[in-house]
Amino acid sequence: MYLPESERVIYERNPLIQVACQLRFPPILKISRQEPVDFQDEIRFQYPLFESTQPQVPSEISQAIQKFGLPLLSDISYSFKSEDQIWHLCISKDSITLSTSAYERYEHFQKRFREAVELFERIYTPSFYTRVGLQYQDLIIRSKLGLENKQWSDLITEHIASELYNAKLSPSIQSIIKDLVLKTEQGQVHFKHGLVFVKQPDRSDDELAYLLDADFYTERKIERGENVWNILGKFNKSARNLFRWSITDTLHHAMRPQTIETTEI
Repeated sequence: MYLPESERVIYERNPLIQVACQLRFPPILKISRQEPVDFQDEIRFQYPLFESTQPQVPSEISQAIQKFGLPLLSDISYSFKSEDQIWHLCISKDSITLSTSAYERYEHFQKRFREAVELFERIYTPSFYTRVGLQYQDLIIRSKLGLENKQWSDLITEHIASELYNAKLSPSIQSIIKDLVLKTEQGQVHFKHGLVFVKQPDRSDDELAYLLDADFYTERKIERGENVWNILGKFNKSARNLFRWSITDTLHHAMRPQTIETTEI
């Protein structure tokens, strides 16, 4: 998939609702069997809120497993959150994930995740990574951008949503959900986008918004080290190009872009 290069900007009216990065690795059973005491001790000032979660096994299944003397499978995960609950770090027996609802720029996000990963590698020494992923979720809400009088065809490009450009069809559209998996230079991108209804605190009715959800990933074997961060840096650049390719100049300027210098690959 070829995407035209776009200028790197930070939007004053940022449409991002969540950014998440995840590394997966061959299962480390110690994580399921022991609470991550050493890991938490290193990060608890940055992520003081802690909880563990474990899927509920129906009682009849649990009894049947125990009857035959088999161990219960454990998919427990450990969640660490910042005090304001904006940052969320999660580890399980086969993954480490960082997500945030207050993303500003890639360098800050990558630094925070890299610190957590390097600590995790020191304590648990994963053999290698089986999946590297970076996901961006943007939600375009016209009322927040002063674009209530604009049609979606003024904001979303025709090559990703041609239905919005059909004069007879577009006034009747209440929902569009498109689900694509596209090949990229580094792997794939799972690109979901379309019209969705969202609740607004100052409105009695739900508002129609446009969701752009791009999950860039590779599922080949990746050795620990700089290659992981090189791949993520390229995913970040591709995500920027995909987003800009998906929106019109009208929407781009309504979000008040501010040019910044880039230090990425």
